[in-house]
Amino acid sequence: MKKMFSMILALVTLCAFFTLAQAADEPLTVTFAENPTTGYTWNAVTSDESILILTDAGYTAAANPENLVGAGGTHSWTFLGQAEGDATATLTLSQGWEGGEVAATIVYDCHVDAALAVTVKAVTGIPERFMPDKAAVLLLENPTTGYAWSYTMSAEEILTLEKDEFFAPDAELEGAGGEHLWVWRGVKEGDVTITFDYARSFEAESSPEGTVTYTFHVDAEGLITLTEVGGDIADYDPAMAEMGE
Repeated sequence: MKKMFSMILALVTLCAFFTLAQAADEPLTVTFAENPTTGYTWNAVTSDESILILTDAGYTAAANPENLVGAGGTHSWTFLGQAEGDATATLTLSQGWEGGEVAATIVYDCHVDAALAVTVKAVTGIPERFMPDKAAVLLLENPTTGYAWSYTMSAEEILTLEKDEFFAPDAELEGAGGEHLWVWRGVKEGDVTITFDYARSFEAESSPEGTVTYTFHVDAEGLITLTEVGGDIADYDPAMAEMGE
């Protein structure tokens, strides 16, 4: 279980970016982190190639001046409109063999207009987890228990918060929990550790039920690398919790 999580973690620490829409005379491109040495690679398909096709630009290895073993890179696709209409593009990160594990699925609901420009109308999944200039944290949370996450940062000027969103469970089950997403953008070069505590706000004197830490590095170009996770990550990270069931 920990080995599989480490493989997935190695992927999300790499560079990736996502563009929602481009001008009519510019292609729409999606680039995600990929590290074939982990056994996980991206596959992309569209629901209707008469409306939308994906041109595969292939895998590009990241700069590796220290010749580190297992260094990854990025994989890019260009969305090209073929005819006016709606279609979906699905990108799946999985082990390439039959029966292999699926680590992530991102679905783009696209519209192609009369000029063949492609616009993404909606996204299923969390592409921010693969963006180079974003730090994304996703944790299990159940507000019905009175517990909620709060966080502190070791340095306030390194990251700025862009998204703070709770995803309720799909099923209307009494007492069911959901997932909480935070997304930050890098604003200054440096390192920052974010410490999350899971506690009841009305029990200020009690110890947290759980604690998770994430350390991020922001480089001079604003690109972000997750360098370390700690604490009770196995209990609250959705991917690890699911593997432990």
